[in-house]
Parts: sequence; C-alpha cells; structure tokens
Amino acid sequence: MNRAKPTSEPPQSTHLPQTGPGASLVPDHSRRRFLKSTVLAGATVTVGGFAHAAAADGKAPGEPDVELELTAAPGELPLFKGKATPVWRYEGNVLKGRKDSLRLGEGYLGPTLHLLRGERVRIHFANNLPEASIIHWHGLIVPHAADGLPSHAVLPKGRYTYDFTVTNPAGTYPYHPHPHMRTGPQVYRGLAGIIIVRDPAHDSIGLPGGKQDLSLVIQDRRVDADNRFVYSEAMMDMMGGMLGPTVMVNGRPDAAFRIERRPHRLRLLNASNARIYKLAWSDGSPMHVIGTDGGLLSGDEGPQQRPFVVLAPFERVELWEDFSTRKPGAQLTLVSEQFTINMGMVGMGPGRGGGPGMMMNMNMGGGEKLQIARFEIQPGDARPGALPKLPGQKPRLAEAKREVRTTLGFRMMRGFLNGRNFKEDDLLDQEKLKLNEPVIWTFDNASEMGMQMPHPMHIHAVQFRVVERKGGSMGELAKGVMDDGWKDTVLVFPGETVKLHVQPTERGTFVYHCHNLEHEDMGMMRHFEVAGG
Repeated sequence: MNRAKPTSEPPQSTHLPQTGPGASLVPDHSRRRFLKSTVLAGATVTVGGFAHAAAADGKAPGEPDVELELTAAPGELPLFKGKATPVWRYEGNVLKGRKDSLRLGEGYLGPTLHLLRGERVRIHFANNLPEASIIHWHGLIVPHAADGLPSHAVLPKGRYTYDFTVTNPAGTYPYHPHPHMRTGPQVYRGLAGIIIVRDPAHDSIGLPGGKQDLSLVIQDRRVDADNRFVYSEAMMDMMGGMLGPTVMVNGRPDAAFRIERRPHRLRLLNASNARIYKLAWSDGSPMHVIGTDGGLLSGDEGPQQRPFVVLAPFERVELWEDFSTRKPGAQLTLVSEQFTINMGMVGMGPGRGGGPGMMMNMNMGGGEKLQIARFEIQPGDARPGALPKLPGQKPRLAEAKREVRTTLGFRMMRGFLNGRNFKEDDLLDQEKLKLNEPVIWTFDNASEMGMQMPHPMHIHAVQFRVVERKGGSMGELAKGVMDDGWKDTVLVFPGETVKLHVQPTERGTFVYHCHNLEHEDMGMMRHFEVAGG
C-alpha cells in the first residue's frame, strides 16, 4: 500500500491511495480553510500536544471517571482470501477507570466503547492519518467543543481531547470521522465504531445480556481483484452515494454467528455511506422491535412487530429474537429484501422537458436483495423467554410555537439545504434556536427545484421525535420505517415533508446534514446555533 507520509503541514491536495479504476478522491482541506476552522473551534486544536475541548467554554476539565485514547491510523487486515486489505482504523486503550469501558473491535472496526449514563468521559484522539480528521459521537448530546464538528478537524500528527458527561439514555450510538469533504472516503476506508451506553435502571427489564447481546454494524463495499476497497467519485456514485455488492458486518465479510437456543438482543446499525436496507428474516418471521436511535421504546410504543425494518445510513434499531424456537443445526439468514424508491423532479415546467413533480424510475440508495448475516443454531436444550415489557410512557412534548423549515434539494451534482451549500460562516436567522425552546423542524423534500432523492437527515446535539409525515414515495417500505422512540436521524423520501419536534439542550454552534456521506461531502450540510437560556 502506498501511504502518504504524515506531516504537520497540510498538503495542497491530499488523496487516499488509489484502489482501482476511477478511485480518485476529493481533495482535502486547504491550509487557509484549516487555519480558519481552528480559530472557530475555540483554539481546541494543537499539533503535537493535547488541547482540552472543554477549554473552549472556559471550564476546567476536572477529573473523568473514564479516560480513553483513540488513534486513527492506516493498516492492513486479511479480510478476504489472498492479499491483505489496506484499511484505516481506530485503535484504543484505557488510560483510567473501568477496564471494560473499551473492548477491541472486530475486523477493521474501531473499539466498542461501553459507557454508563452519568459517567464523565475524557477521550484523547490522535490523528496518525495522512490527512486532517476528527471524531463525531453520532447521537450523543455533548457540548459544542466535544461534538467533533468539521471545524475541529486536526492535521496529521495532531491531537484533540474531548471531555463530556454521558447524558443519553441507554442505547447504541455510532462514532465516525467528520472532516468536511472527507467523511465519505474516511468512513469507507474503515473508520467507524460503536458506543453502547448502559443504565443500571435497565437491568431489571429482563433483556438478554452477555453473549446474547449482539451488535451488527452493517456496511457495503466494492472490492477489487487485489482485495482493496474501491472508492469512486464518478458522477453517478457521487449523486447516489457509494454502493457496493459486498456486505461487511462488524468489519468482516460473510458474517456468521453461532447462536444458542435462547432469546437474544440484536443491535443493528447501518454504517454504510449511502445504502438503505430493508432488513428481514429469510424465513419470513416477524421482527420484534424494542428500540431505535435513542434507545428503548417506551411501553406505550413497543415492543412492535414488523415484517421488515428499513434502516437508512446511521439509523439504528434493536430487536428481540427468541432463537429457542429454532431446531439445532438450523440456519436463519438476515437479508435485505429488494425494493424500489421512485425519484422525482421539481421545476421541470413547460419548455424544460416535463411537468412539476415528474417521477422517474431510478432507485437511489440500493434496492437489490443482499445477504447480510447467517445465524447458525447450536445444539443444546432450548431456553425460551418471553418478550419483555418495556417501561415508561411516551413523553408529552412541550408545545412548539415556532417552526424551522428546511428545503432539501439536489441539482448540478450538489446538495442544498434551503437552496444553500455548506459555508463555514453562513447562518440564517431561522437556523438560530433558543436553549430549551421547542420547535417544529420541518424537512421539505417536495419543493426545492431539482432531483428529489431520499435523504437521511441528521441533527447534531439533539434527540427528536417524528411527529408527522406527508406525501412522498414510501410505498410498501412504510411497513418497516421506524419513526417511534427518540431519533437523531430520519429518512425523508422523495416528494415528502417530515415534521420533527426538537428541543435543544446544549448551547453552541452545531451542524445538521444529509447522512448520505457523499451528499454531505458535496455540501448538503448547514450550521445551526443554540443560544440563550
């Protein structure tokens, strides 16, 4: 593998190593943009030393309960028969506190972080990549300086220290790089991992634990004859997002799990760049959903029985599955079933080739049938269990007297929010929120001129509730779209308008964006600001 030599000075144009025909990549930050972003980050970035993220808020870091180190670096792994695969990956270790707070990841995935609600955490990130990077804790509600924003990206050999208290409910949360224009290529190389937040209050529910608590991080890749991941910036790949026929689960291909005949808790995370999955059991058995992005459903909302589950990039779902009903030696396969999402065009009036709202039979986001993972039932006595009763009630949402409206658009090979592409200093009045003030945030994928595509929209530093969907091309997929529970990512279909109830609890400037990573890198991202309180 030809590796660029790490340096403390950013190159004028940094590219990842070539992985096959058409594998050129988007250039890295320019020096001017990087220096500007370090100022915006509150001087939290250093090269060759640590800077505490909390210092940007003028607070002393204090002593953490858990202190970890995560390093991003190139490497090679034997993932397929033959040559080793060049990857980029996170490695980590525990510096202080519980030794079980970090467990080695499988394949190329980073370590799994096991954190407790209410725990104070300090994480030192070291960038040993040949280009700028930063880590975002997807779904965690943390201060501005600990969020891993694009403006916080550090140069090669640079470091960044995060300091925050875990306030999220127990659940499954991804972490991944977030440098502007480079998130897609870096995730595709292998930079991703998961955080499992636990809460002792959940121990009495009766959910499976230990070996019966399984995480499945699902990704797709293109792999060439030399076992290298192929990342392309060809027009269709950038427009629709990177898709590949090879499914990786937990950082390895051909995933298979040996399963005891008893109930299991399955945490499913779609960590693909752009692919949407329609996940189902191969024998047609129903899926029992107990949780979504922000943890367990309330007793009013679940468990839910669904024929399949739709997962957009970086959405999560938790399933309860009783394998005691399966015979020893039986095999069950988790598959992604075939589906179609029709695309639309807006602004194609007379003289432009068609009428407004014209639909096209193009399927962005995948849609072909794929095998995800095999579950092999082991010998032994069956130990059946009952589907647990989930605690709590669906929350009563505070009345929102203000609406924030964002139109989603895609034209000229670029994504737009409210007709604007990402700029560091650009902030609209409607993107200014007040601390603790509830708003209805509407994502409108029906009005903007250009191509209507599915967009998984992610808002940093908040958990929200989906309160309404109108229009769109969900079709049969509606049976598997999970809008219940606390969410941080929502799939907005072509021609659809989705309303969210959002109540920010952290001050500062954050971002919201499409989580199709190629769309994000092409500028389908904006800042919003939370002030007051």
